[in-house]
Amino acid sequence: MRAIFFFLVGFLLTASLAAETLTIQNIHGSDRQASVLNQEIVTEGIVTLVLANGFWIQATSSAEDRAGLAVFTDTVPTVARGERIRARGRIESRRPENRPADLATTLLVEPDIEILASGQSLPEPVLIGPGGLRVPARLAPEDFEEPLRPEHNAIDFWARLLGMRVRLTTNRVVGPTSRFLDTWVIADESHRNLGRHGTVAVQPDDFNAARILIQTNPLLVPTFPEPASVGDHFAAVTGIVDYRFGNFRIIAEHALQLVPGEREPVQGRLHGDADHLLIASYNVENLNPVIEDISRVRSPRDVDDAIGSGRVAELARHIAVVMNAPDIIALQEVQDGDGAEDSELVSAGRTLTALVGAIVEAGGPAYEWIDLPPERNADGGQPGGNIRNAYLYNPERVQLRAERTERISGRAFSNSRKPVVAEFTFNSRPLVLINNHFAAKGGSEPLFGQNQPPEESRADQRKAQARAILRYASGLDKTRRDGLVVLGDLNDHWFSQPLNLLTRNEAVPLHNPVTDLPPEERFTYIFQGNAQAIDHILVSRALQSAAELEILPVNSLDPRQASDHDPLVIRLFLPET
Repeated sequence: MRAIFFFLVGFLLTASLAAETLTIQNIHGSDRQASVLNQEIVTEGIVTLVLANGFWIQATSSAEDRAGLAVFTDTVPTVARGERIRARGRIESRRPENRPADLATTLLVEPDIEILASGQSLPEPVLIGPGGLRVPARLAPEDFEEPLRPEHNAIDFWARLLGMRVRLTTNRVVGPTSRFLDTWVIADESHRNLGRHGTVAVQPDDFNAARILIQTNPLLVPTFPEPASVGDHFAAVTGIVDYRFGNFRIIAEHALQLVPGEREPVQGRLHGDADHLLIASYNVENLNPVIEDISRVRSPRDVDDAIGSGRVAELARHIAVVMNAPDIIALQEVQDGDGAEDSELVSAGRTLTALVGAIVEAGGPAYEWIDLPPERNADGGQPGGNIRNAYLYNPERVQLRAERTERISGRAFSNSRKPVVAEFTFNSRPLVLINNHFAAKGGSEPLFGQNQPPEESRADQRKAQARAILRYASGLDKTRRDGLVVLGDLNDHWFSQPLNLLTRNEAVPLHNPVTDLPPEERFTYIFQGNAQAIDHILVSRALQSAAELEILPVNSLDPRQASDHDPLVIRLFLPET
């Protein structure tokens, strides 16, 4: 027995001593996955970034690609930035279990760490942007089985720099700083989709792969500057390339210095008059008039104060002043009178009373409203909030035919907001409005993920909802169909399949005036630095020549938002006949 015991000890000791010593570049090789997966190796590098459960090291010479490696410790690391270490451990490829579409990253696990030296100079950062590397316009490789082609696509570009120090000098903010302290920039002022507001708009087959996510080092959060707005820039950014939650990001290793840009106040140019009717669509983001009782909500994050924070007053200013007091406003995400509190209350009367009162204080008209309450907790959205579509209208300008106000239901709108139909007359002309809030995209696969093209959440439901709207509209008589306006938060791009269904149906011919704007100006929402038009006002072909539309970016460009969507306003030339 003793012989067997000493044999096993000797065998294990020999196996341990035989761990291969490799450079970080040798570990990665030229393929997407390390060639030494599940093998124990030894490597050396300089610690460049320390996080809560691991750290990044980089080869002392950064002349080669793929010089960075993640070391996973599972606990707070005992190393410090600038230390040169030798690490023995096993190489694994991992992705979070709850994010199966993310890219897998190579990391060294169960490390045995030896500190070789302290206070070492960090490897020189790789310059990205003018004078350095350019991010390719193409997002992903054609085949993830092939070796990396970093000059060909953005995913491979960042994969070769993963864990390495990089630097941006030229940069422009294209997505305002989020509550997670994420800021999206581009490193090239000549970006092909750059609009006059400084945004980069999504185009068919072009989701702006050159966008770069900047995130401050968690240890430096207290020194984070004022949140950035679109058009601002940072004096310079030096940091480590990381991958988390479906995105590559640069974790800044220093306090960021924000340089504010210049932006003109947003003001609508369209006005209503005796011959022109003004119609708007505005998603007001879970609007309610109370501070919720924390004991009656599902999550503490559901407690807000739209009145005390000034959000209601700002929404009212947008409507009364910036949007020039539209005659009819289709609202989305109006909550019931006690917000996210999960009670029997479903009426939004208190919410709409508060908004209308604030509009009057801002100099606007005393709107009347349409609220068709949903069945409790049956239409999706924030639990307890009972969000719904509603209308404000100016009775001095339009007349409501209340007997023709209804909700559209059916399988397509299961656990989703029901469209609200309202019929108005202006200068004796009938107008039928259908106010929508299509199924949301939450849970969609990431752009920088392993599935290409990424699958969008609930895309089939949005197509079914578009078909349901067309079925309803096809039942209208020709006069009412000629006065049809389909509007709201459709949660999809102007070139998407649901929008194509709505605008290419000959039985119910509709036109999308968003497509009359320059492509780079088509946006009502910014997500991860991508400006995109997901709110729309469609008009019948009979109204097309009478329609003029503008999008007012009062929210999307700024981190201080009254809503996460921008309003749209359309003016229709409808003189008395």
